Amino acid sequence: MIVFEKLAVVDMMSNRSQVFGNKLNKGIADVAWSQLAQFTAYKAADAGRLFLQVDPRNTSKMCSRCRSIVAKDLSVRIHNCPHCGLKLDRDHNAAINILALGLQGVNADLSDEVVEAPAFRHGE
Repeated sequence: MIVFEKLAVVDMMSNRSQVFGNKLNKGIADVAWSQLAQFTAYKAADAGRLFLQVDPRNTSKMCSRCRSIVAKDLSVRIHNCPHCGLKLDRDHNAAINILALGLQGVNADLSDEVVEAPAFRHGE
């Protein structure tokens, strides 16, 4: 299973957005996020794998351990939860939340079946 955030790339690049600066806008355009998602969905389908996109709201603000919202600026790269003490890279925290949302989506579509994330083995 591969899970991406369903990002509104056009809105993120809009000059009307005060959240993102011109430098970040250029970076978003350079990495072609929409195209990456399209290619990944195509390759996943070709390989018989599941590809999901989830709502990106609060994925980097929510603590992946206790689910509390921890407000932070984009410049803050470490998630440090004052509620449960979890401290890890902001992107790692967001990735855990994105996977959890994807698993919730799969579980909602299944009739009481449990879906577990496959174990990651280094080098695979």
